[in-house]
Amino acid sequence: MDDIHADAITPLLRDAENEAELTTAWVRIALALALVGSLLISSRIAVVAGDLDILRRLGLAGLAVGALLALGVASLVLVRTGWYAPWMAFASTSGDAAIILLLVGVTLRDAHLVGNWIAAVPAIWAAPLILATGAFRYRPGVQLWATGLLVIGLGLVAADFETSTFLRPAEEAMLAASGAADLLSLPANLTRTLILALTGAITALVTLRARRLLHRAVREADERASLARFLPAEIAPLMVGRTLDAWRSGRRQEITVLFVDLRDSTALAEHMDPERLSIFVSAFRRRVMQAAQAYGGIVDKFIGDGALLIFGVPEPGPDDAKRAIGCAKEIVRLIARWNAKRRFRLPIRVGIGLHTGIAFCGVLGASGRLEFTVLGDVVNVAARIEQATKRFAVPLLASDATVARAGAMSEWREVSREAPRGRSGEILILHRPIRASPASRRAHWCRGILKSLDR
Repeated sequence: MDDIHADAITPLLRDAENEAELTTAWVRIALALALVGSLLISSRIAVVAGDLDILRRLGLAGLAVGALLALGVASLVLVRTGWYAPWMAFASTSGDAAIILLLVGVTLRDAHLVGNWIAAVPAIWAAPLILATGAFRYRPGVQLWATGLLVIGLGLVAADFETSTFLRPAEEAMLAASGAADLLSLPANLTRTLILALTGAITALVTLRARRLLHRAVREADERASLARFLPAEIAPLMVGRTLDAWRSGRRQEITVLFVDLRDSTALAEHMDPERLSIFVSAFRRRVMQAAQAYGGIVDKFIGDGALLIFGVPEPGPDDAKRAIGCAKEIVRLIARWNAKRRFRLPIRVGIGLHTGIAFCGVLGASGRLEFTVLGDVVNVAARIEQATKRFAVPLLASDATVARAGAMSEWREVSREAPRGRSGEILILHRPIRASPASRRAHWCRGILKSLDR
């Protein structure tokens, strides 16, 4: 299973890395163009001021900026053409660090500044930008590599210029007298270096966490996809990770079971070719699913031209029986509307049985073939009640346990007291009469009066 997850994650990580390198390339290009604009403005100011010395200093800086632009364009071309390889991230990051260090060194040299003034160099602030952009990659190793290069490289540049003799005596005295010198001292620069190192470490942790989250998301999506092949659609999302382990152990809880069966399906099949029969059964199942969704039931399984629905999973509720009865009535209504619409030669009829009780609920089977199952007397009794609809020629029967849970005993009438086969003890089977129209109620009332007069 881990190999399957790795196979699914590898292309995602590759695409993410390509997109990250593309973003980094555009950042390099944008940064280089911004620096080019800065150099042009500086050159123009130098020409107007007649300071030709500044023009000479900008030459090497221009080469560094050109290298940054070239590196960005090269990365862009490699990604666009599909030639980009994972190891190139280390090479391009090394190029970024080398260009930043070169710009910092050139600026310190041309300005005749010691290493403590490294924080005053504009180019150094490209380092956090490069680190932030590198976080798009899902590769902590590359991020740590870039952080190490920048921190060690800047430390070496600062140490080299601290021991050099670029400062003229007058400038040295001016800097010593400046209050800003304290902010550019060794302790302050060590703090800045530590912050830069922590920035790189934190972005590396961000990429590591993002990578782990991606692994977890793909693993859970793969588990859901595998479970959805065997489990009800409403159950599969609940069976991921530790939850699946808990459901493997199973539990006993009260549920309401609804069995629905399509009557005279054999006679119907005799008059249909296989294609029409497939469409017909699919249409029947679609109506059952529609009713189940409307009342929060779960279609545990379809059994040929019948279905087993359960209410009270994953957690039992006080209205489970009421919703089950509502679902049963909705199925009857949908079938009646189907008959009125299609005018079948043989009207479609269904039998529905309801019962409420304690059942075992859990997931059984190996990882390659899991099955959500409800086991117990409640299932058997619901099936027997559904079979009794044939004997009493009604579409819907329910046990007194279900009707009592729904709080609707006054709306139902008893049709039988019997012990279902294989079970000790009687079950009170109830039938909810179809509500009569006002005209039929008046006719029934008149017949009652006439009978009383005859007596």
